Amino acid sequence: MSIPGTSRVSSGSRQPVIMRAFCKVRYHAQNLRHRIRARTFPFTLDWVSGRRTIAASREDLVVVCLVRNGAPYLTEFLRHYRELGAKHIAFLDNGSTDGTGDLARVHDDVTVIRTAAPYKIYKDIMKRWLVETFGRSNWVLCVDIDELFDYPFRENVNLRAFLRYLNGEGFTAVVAQLLDLFPQGVIAESSVEGWRQEHRFYSLHHLEREPYSSFYGNSNVAPAVAIDVMYGGIRGSAFDARVLLTKHPLLLPSAGVSYLHAHHVSGARVADVSAVLLHYKYVGDFLSLVKNVVKEESYSANSREYKKYLKVLEIQPDLKLYSEEAAEFSSIENLLEENFIVASNNYKFVATERASGA
Repeated sequence: MSIPGTSRVSSGSRQPVIMRAFCKVRYHAQNLRHRIRARTFPFTLDWVSGRRTIAASREDLVVVCLVRNGAPYLTEFLRHYRELGAKHIAFLDNGSTDGTGDLARVHDDVTVIRTAAPYKIYKDIMKRWLVETFGRSNWVLCVDIDELFDYPFRENVNLRAFLRYLNGEGFTAVVAQLLDLFPQGVIAESSVEGWRQEHRFYSLHHLEREPYSSFYGNSNVAPAVAIDVMYGGIRGSAFDARVLLTKHPLLLPSAGVSYLHAHHVSGARVADVSAVLLHYKYVGDFLSLVKNVVKEESYSANSREYKKYLKVLEIQPDLKLYSEEAAEFSSIENLLEENFIVASNNYKFVATERASGA
């Protein structure tokens, strides 16, 4: 019997309210844990070698890299980014057992820091710390050890000119697309010797695309050119892995850009020219790497992506990614023609002027 003037609240109608309250409490608890981890993380660091602060301006680039067992890549990584024009390179070594840190520490233009913080929990915190620490007044490029960043018309527009262009146009971040490069042979038998020459093939088939603004919403000021967010590609067709290929590796933190994770920044004005991350994922013993990541469940979603790799490789140990669809990589500009990366007419005009010496 109900009392006049009152209404009975059923248990069913209370459930959504309780769930919303629970989700709110859980969100705040997770946010608090994250803030505590971010504040305490610097106490896990061991500064091994190199400068702690870099005297750099908005016309300078510092490269930062969170790395574990990157020795096979190190020599080519350093060569590429020195040739690009980087002022300094900083590595945060997260538990390497192959001597990566010791190999890197002997170079004058390199800083090496070590941490034993668990990758699964601290990955984004570690990368954000690198970006904020080494990007106080300059451009910073946050890349993995198997990624080589490049941009169109670099032959005519050197790095300093490229950064001047970005500064002059008021841009504060550059989008780059991951281009997976693979060998002609079996990926499980890939060598660590001469890997850049061996891994020179790619495929732009099976790419899924979505407009930048549709994916990122109002997080950033979208570019005037039609940059797409891309998924899949060769990993989609070979492993059924819908991986996100779009990153924001180059940014200017001092302009108010916040680095959230490799694929997402906020508060940025995105450039009207995109870049490429040449991605050499299959160098060396790829199968052992996959097994280890699956065992540790240390990557996103408990290494779900790597579990897909392992499932396929166990069925097809002689898997080749190369097919008649594959193209041989020759230049960044070809990727412009193939609409994998983009450049505005304004940027092309600047590149043409510099080529003609105007």
